[in-house]
Amino acid sequence: MQVFKAFAKIAGKKKFSALLYIGIFMIISILMANQSAKDNNFKETKLSICIIDMDNTAASQKLVDYISSNHNIQDIDTDKDTILDSLYYQSTDYVLTIKEGYSDKISAGEVDDLFSNYKVSGTYSTALFESQLDQYVTNLSCYIAGGFSIDDAISKTAQTSNSEIKVKTENFSDSGSFNSEYIYYYFQYLPYIFIAIMISCLCPALLTINKKEIRSRTNCSPVSTTKQTFQITLGAIIYAVIIWLIFMIAALILCGKMLLCREGLLAVLNSLVFMLVVLSMTLLISVLAPSPKATDMIANTIGLGMSFLCGVFVPQKFLGEAVINVAHFLPAYWFIRANNMLAGISDELFSSSKYFSYLGIELLFAVAIFSVVLLVAKTKIRSSSN
Repeated sequence: MQVFKAFAKIAGKKKFSALLYIGIFMIISILMANQSAKDNNFKETKLSICIIDMDNTAASQKLVDYISSNHNIQDIDTDKDTILDSLYYQSTDYVLTIKEGYSDKISAGEVDDLFSNYKVSGTYSTALFESQLDQYVTNLSCYIAGGFSIDDAISKTAQTSNSEIKVKTENFSDSGSFNSEYIYYYFQYLPYIFIAIMISCLCPALLTINKKEIRSRTNCSPVSTTKQTFQITLGAIIYAVIIWLIFMIAALILCGKMLLCREGLLAVLNSLVFMLVVLSMTLLISVLAPSPKATDMIANTIGLGMSFLCGVFVPQKFLGEAVINVAHFLPAYWFIRANNMLAGISDELFSSSKYFSYLGIELLFAVAIFSVVLLVAKTKIRSSSN
């Protein structure tokens, strides 16, 4: 196993680079995991609202009381410049003017032209407040249309608008202890880190041991070419398995028993399949790259390019249709799609058949790339022998 030992020594020289990648990834994973562990329950937002009441009636005052129970009321000068400055500097979210005649129009069942406003269009805060205001006016007009007096209608509307609905969240996962977000954030970034480590650290070792002068010297030894290739390939596989095991042990430490439930084990299987894809990519680059110095640039180009296109750094739901169409031809897309389905954040329900079909597509990528490696290697051997 002399060739294997030589390969191990060469690969060992890049161990500090690999440890650096692993260390950075672990820090990011811990931060993301802690972030996901925080309470993500919905909390209603209170906005800063300025109200100018031009009607000054009991009905308009009740509307002001309703708004103040849900938001913070701000007093500012009512001149236009002050209002616009307040909106521009975001000290005020919305300026509402209750027009004169509000009470009379509501009593008559009219709901048009009750208000004027100053706002920043297209913001969530504007949409939230206007939705609440529309709901209040709609409820009030419905009660009046139903025969209630203005006072009774206002009272009923206040009760309806301020009623609280209790929501209980149920976990439908097979394992009650499974935290999909915790594991999701850890495995989400594995494609990039696998590509970066394997190409930056393993590829130079493969390129070095396959240098023409080293190959010529090795060919003079009693070890056959077939055995040499086998030992180098075995070394590359063991290297990939060691890197994968390091990340899985770290995942077990960070995620604990959650990793041992069905969803966690499926995520582990997905990462193993993708590591096979990355290994085949690394072998292909090792027979095509011009020199070991070029591997870092290749790793960054492939790693970052695939990560941005496939949804590693940017969630797939935010990617354009054209980008998604291109991403279908990249293995990381299927890894992320499977991971999203497992975490329950995609637009498709979890299905075992679909999940394993995504893993099957990843395996097809690995087989296809490895076939290209064999073809290129054979071509190089023939050209060198000639």
